[in-house]
Amino acid sequence: MTAELNRVLHSDTYQFEIDTEDYVFGFKKTIRKRTKDLAKAIKLEQKVRKDLGRFLSETVRIVAVRMYKNVELKAELKAEKITATYNK
Repeated sequence: MTAELNRVLHSDTYQFEIDTEDYVFGFKKTIRKRTKDLAKAIKLEQKVRKDLGRFLSETVRIVAVRMYKNVELKAELKAEKITATYNK
């Protein structure tokens, strides 16, 4: 029973692409995370949904997240544009 449960929990591949942007220097970078563990995938999904649009440092912000399950795109989230209130 345990072997069957492990097979089910680890049979899928979950991939996350996290787009970040540095607003001072204009650099853009995509961070890719991949796991077969369902529990890790759920935790990472919750974290990126919460952090979307937030600043990771003073100038670097998460602007978009794409979530895949077995190479199939499941969700794509984009942060709102920075308003003038952030730039004051």
